[in-house]
Amino acid sequence: MQRQKKPSAPPGPVDRAALSKVALGYLNRRDASQSKLQAHLERWVARSYSSEQVLAARPLIQELLERYQASGLVDDARLAENAVKSLRARGKSARAISYKLSTQGLGAVSIDAALSADRRENGESELSAAKALVRKRKLGVFRPEAERAEKQRKDMAVLARAGFDFDTCRRALGSGDGADDEF
Repeated sequence: MQRQKKPSAPPGPVDRAALSKVALGYLNRRDASQSKLQAHLERWVARSYSSEQVLAARPLIQELLERYQASGLVDDARLAENAVKSLRARGKSARAISYKLSTQGLGAVSIDAALSADRRENGESELSAAKALVRKRKLGVFRPEAERAEKQRKDMAVLARAGFDFDTCRRALGSGDGADDEF
């Protein structure tokens, strides 16, 4: 198996048009935070141009990012809000969401604002997410009746490892019909 040759560096200095083309190609594939897009562009410049060009490209990258933010093409707050909704539906806790979004390059301010908006919109969002995880993993009342008592501690552990607090775990493993049964 032959390795493909690394493409040669484009002739001349880094220009706005090339950076814009790379950035828009990246944003067409996925919504990205400002820091993720910046890292992608810096990697592209480092791979495609000489080391002296990397320093010269930084102001151009900053200018491009500012322009995209002003136009709304790159919006960390919107990205965080959409991600929170999506991750809540998949049964993720606030702790898990916060961690995942921080690894995607979002700042703590954007993450906290999105989680606060989610709590205002749905006061029981943490419980709803825990119940979604219970349904998804077939825990608690979704287990066969004979296994429930012996698997109760394991079910609690699954929810605790997912980042839910004890009370939320207990309530989510209740009856499954919305009522919060005691164990």
